[in-house]
Amino acid sequence: MATQETAKTLYMTASGVKYAYRLIGNSSGSPPLLMLNHVRSTIDTWDPLVINNITAAGRQVITYDYVGLGHSTGNIAPSIRGFASDLLVFLLALLPTIHAPQVDILGFSMGGYIAQTLALDAPDIVHKLILSGTGPSLGPDLQRPMNEVQSTVFNPTPGLPTIEAFFPSFTTGDQGQAWFNRSINSRASVAGKNGEPEIALFTTGEDLIKLTQAYLTWDADPVPYSLLQTIQKDALVTSGDNDLIVPTQNSFVLARQLSRANFVMFPSSGHGHLFQYPQYFAKLVTEFLDGQLPTPSFSAGKAPPLGTYGQIN
Repeated sequence: MATQETAKTLYMTASGVKYAYRLIGNSSGSPPLLMLNHVRSTIDTWDPLVINNITAAGRQVITYDYVGLGHSTGNIAPSIRGFASDLLVFLLALLPTIHAPQVDILGFSMGGYIAQTLALDAPDIVHKLILSGTGPSLGPDLQRPMNEVQSTVFNPTPGLPTIEAFFPSFTTGDQGQAWFNRSINSRASVAGKNGEPEIALFTTGEDLIKLTQAYLTWDADPVPYSLLQTIQKDALVTSGDNDLIVPTQNSFVLARQLSRANFVMFPSSGHGHLFQYPQYFAKLVTEFLDGQLPTPSFSAGKAPPLGTYGQIN
């Protein structure tokens, strides 16, 4: 079975854009799990421990390069809604070829912003949502990250400060450096061979400026926040207990606004909690997708049938 380290890079052209993606793991008849990574990432920088633990549990995973980034062509969208629109074009082209009417979506960090937007704009294509290390757009009760942290995230040269932002060493020890090394080296054995592209590392330069614009536009937009309760999808929201990039409070607010969400906070961890606990994270994801976590009997905005709830009727 293919892994993050060995999966073939595939391409699909739609609306004039060549989309780069990978299918990892075997199809099981369940919706495939689309993985949307963080703000500066590519399909080459996914942590193999997360990808491979999820596929080992029986899920097929789709990884995908955002338009204009990594190995995908096109122009980087100026907003999160633009990212979601590009993603929808890709999914409408891809899903018929793999005989899947819907996808489950795992959005990490900025990927979670895109996942929320897609669920609002194209709910029929989304089955379940997993939102990790992410939060809602502008709204009440949110905390702003420290300016120093945001500056680090968008530093033109990722390095030790970036690792520290993902994995605060005062809670995670040296696990951050191990994650960074796994992420940038996972494709080293196949890159540039047998038609595989060279490794596309973390985004920098002019592309980073465009990404920053999209990221900050989301932070200033109150509309997605105001619509969150209309998302009638089972959701799993996960967070580290000391996330410096997307404050833990914001993930909790997101879970409260989603009417069908479970919220799980990981101990002694930060933004990269899913990479710190990859085996447990994969187990939690699989249990959620298999329907083993609690779900409400009905959701806000969707009234129960007459005579079926308590003493009201």
